[in-house]
Parts: sequence; C-alpha cells; structure tokens
Amino acid sequence: MAIVLVLEDDPGLQFTFCEALEEAGHKVHIASNNEQAMNAMRRCAPDVLLLDLMVSGGLSTDVANYAGYCAPDAEVIYVTGSGLFTKGELFSMTRNASMVLRKPVNLRELTMMINHVAPSAMAVSAAN
Repeated sequence: MAIVLVLEDDPGLQFTFCEALEEAGHKVHIASNNEQAMNAMRRCAPDVLLLDLMVSGGLSTDVANYAGYCAPDAEVIYVTGSGLFTKGELFSMTRNASMVLRKPVNLRELTMMINHVAPSAMAVSAAN
C-alpha cells in the first residue's frame, strides 16, 4: 500500500482517481488546489503525488517542487490534458517528476504506474 496524494480540481476526476486507487489497495488523500496539496503533504507524508498539471491558481509544479523539501522521496506523476510541455520539459522543471499521463486517463494504466513507483517509494519509507 502506498500513500497517494491526488491534486485534481475536477470533483468527478477526484472521485474516479480516488476510487481506482483505493480499489488497488492504496490510501488516498485529495486536494483541489496547490495550497491544499501542500498542507496535506505535511500531514500525510505521501509516497506518490498524482498532480493535475493545471489546477485553479496555476501550475502544480510548485507542489512538486515543495515535495522536494517536504517529501523528498515521493514520486511525482503528472496528469494533463494541456498541450504544454509536450517535449518532456516537466522532467527538467521538477527534479522529482517520474511520469506524465495524458487525459483522458486510462485507470488501469494509472494504477499500474502507481504500483510501479510505489514499491521503491515504500522501500525508502521503511528504511527511515
């Protein structure tokens, strides 16, 4: 089980991501904006951050960068429907970005990605 922080400003996608990840055995925390995500990060110590790239209030890259200090071992997976950063620029903008998923998201693919990065995140958490 991994602790997953989901930053998504669409309530329908929040619900869908939460249901799929909980069904896969993960503990999920939800945030609707960058401020909520950063506050939640301090409380829940996530193993994985699933970040909608464009949320109300701006880009979620601020949350990923904050995770570098608050949860440095957390894996970051971006979800986007935007045409921004199509050449992999997110990987140089945020050092902890692991993957980028394009919307519409295939839930099976999403859970496989979380399961893929979670074991390494869990091993680091267990060692601390």
